[in-house]
Amino acid sequence: MPAALKRKEMDGTPYRRPPQIQAWIEKLEVVDAASRLPQFDGASRKHPGYVPTEVVLHFLRRAWIDGEKGQFEQIFRILLKRVELSLRSTIWNSRIGSATDIRDEIINRFVVLVTKDCTSQADLLDFYEIHFDQAMVALRTSVLRKFKTIAGDVTTVSLGSQEPNGPEVSPEVEVALETFLSGDPQKIDDPAFRSVLFAAIDRLPQDQKQVIGLLLQGVPIDAKEKDVMTIARILQCDERTVRNRRDRACKALKAVLEKEAEL
Repeated sequence: MPAALKRKEMDGTPYRRPPQIQAWIEKLEVVDAASRLPQFDGASRKHPGYVPTEVVLHFLRRAWIDGEKGQFEQIFRILLKRVELSLRSTIWNSRIGSATDIRDEIINRFVVLVTKDCTSQADLLDFYEIHFDQAMVALRTSVLRKFKTIAGDVTTVSLGSQEPNGPEVSPEVEVALETFLSGDPQKIDDPAFRSVLFAAIDRLPQDQKQVIGLLLQGVPIDAKEKDVMTIARILQCDERTVRNRRDRACKALKAVLEKEAEL
């Protein structure tokens, strides 16, 4: 049975791994390390034998605790390769900055985070062991905000890339998430706060939620080019209607986030 995570939710309850992650860990616990490693590497995300990254991270942390340096290094190389492959498909050159520079910064921060988690036993990666992709989005957003500050404000939104599991959010859209926030901008890096944000989006009226959902997928509100898919064309309404729905949604989200910041 894997050790329980130590970090806690906002209401004080301990973090819990999703059932499928827990099941994978328990399944691989009884397999020797030499047999586990090939399962961590090579399989496509769509393959039924694909081991979730949360599980790979769990065994990385365990190898460090157990003093298995060789095993730790091998798992770390696999984990880093996964992160690099993901960044190649989600970060590209833009007005924010060079894709290479942005990816390097994200990877460097992730490496530092792993190092601190291992050496200080501060449980910094507990949330990554629950929702790795969501945690990486928060890390990417933090880095993108830094590059945005250097490059100046971004005024338009580009289309997201197409991932196997659906459309990915573009860097510009991730930075645009900050416009939903009030108070401490560092809140965007807090996975718990981000969960509040997306829960608030889910409670919006359907017409507003549709607009915000499409914006987060990188779909532009309108475009002069007739062959570009836009929110106005998808929802079969004019640009002004889309912007009004967006503005009402942002006002509602701001109220929720301001209330959350007071807690």
